[in-house]
Amino acid sequence: MKTYLDCIPCALKQALDASRMAGADERLQKKILDEVCRLIPRFPLNATPPQMGAEIHRLIRNLTSNSDPYKKIKKDSQRMALDMYPELGEEVKKAEDSLAAALKIAAIGNVIDFAINDSVKIQRELEDISSHEFAIFEYDKFKESLAAAHTVLYLADNAGETVFDRVLIEEISTGKELCYGVRGAPVINDALEEDAKEAGIDKSARIVSNGSDAPGTFLESCSKEFRDIFLNADVIISKGQGNFESLYGEGYPVFFLFKIKCLPVARELNGNVGDLILKQEG
Repeated sequence: MKTYLDCIPCALKQALDASRMAGADERLQKKILDEVCRLIPRFPLNATPPQMGAEIHRLIRNLTSNSDPYKKIKKDSQRMALDMYPELGEEVKKAEDSLAAALKIAAIGNVIDFAINDSVKIQRELEDISSHEFAIFEYDKFKESLAAAHTVLYLADNAGETVFDRVLIEEISTGKELCYGVRGAPVINDALEEDAKEAGIDKSARIVSNGSDAPGTFLESCSKEFRDIFLNADVIISKGQGNFESLYGEGYPVFFLFKIKCLPVARELNGNVGDLILKQEG
């Protein structure tokens, strides 16, 4: 997905938020914003937003000497989601269509994104699962592809959201070789191997690092092991906006599962902010 002009002020705000979470004082925050303003013109509009985001967050980590500014927030969101896990499992058990229910729960979990949302809004949205419906729901395609698949790769997005992913993974993992792809190094609040293990993902899937610190999935920056898994998977489930922004339009056989959180992505899909999406590439 290309970068929209709307992405630029969003990137600056995210840089400010990250610098504050990293413990930067006001003088260093100003220096970081100055450096980000010099960095942004290097990215043409046909670059993806996560490509710009990767460079910005590397800059922040370097200037603040804080390798993981979002660490506390990730831990807090993990605890909040784990508290909800028993309730989420019950939602699936009582549903007429357990797979559809698990997909909805995983998509709703995508609201856990402190790069965009605040904690009060997150809690409010997660409390009423039944009120959410998919705006794009290519369910028949997904079921058909899943039924024929032997290998499944699930691309993780955020910490905390991993618990919601677990609900879907437990629903689809029987008889499948399932890998759960996480980031190779801290970036924003994206899930790492430790977050996936804490969520219990390792009980149903093999956790694999993609070897990259980008807030999306760029195969050229990923490890050979991860690239091989990606290119040979029968089904790829791509979770979250960062993965959508980096993979949409690249031609890979991917099912995108996420909640639209901003106007640029809404424009790409002719949708609205807040829509839940299950859409196959192409």
